[in-house]
Amino acid sequence: MSSLFANLNHVMRSRDPAVDQRRATRDLVDMVSHVTARGRTHGVRIINISALGAMCRSDGELLMGERLTIWLPILKDHPAEVRWVEDGRLGIEFLQPIAPRTYNALMALIPPRQTAW
Repeated sequence: MSSLFANLNHVMRSRDPAVDQRRATRDLVDMVSHVTARGRTHGVRIINISALGAMCRSDGELLMGERLTIWLPILKDHPAEVRWVEDGRLGIEFLQPIAPRTYNALMALIPPRQTAW
């Protein structure tokens, strides 16, 4: 019976909020931008970002799984997909990761966030 529970360790780790399971380190930022989905534009505040995605705050009615574009310096309208939505926040995954040199240039243009939410 203990072997059954030993095989469930990955489930327990995945529910532990102290365990960061992201595939890329996020940079804390504070940037106002916009996303476009279904032909409508919604204002967003980007809270954190990585080469693979971002977390934003928005009052827009965006749905999990929805395709959109997010305006980012240098890249302009970068395609992404909504991965989760919760309490006015949304996580998006870029359809194409941002190349390292482009990401570094982009980060030089985005103001860092000084405090946590």
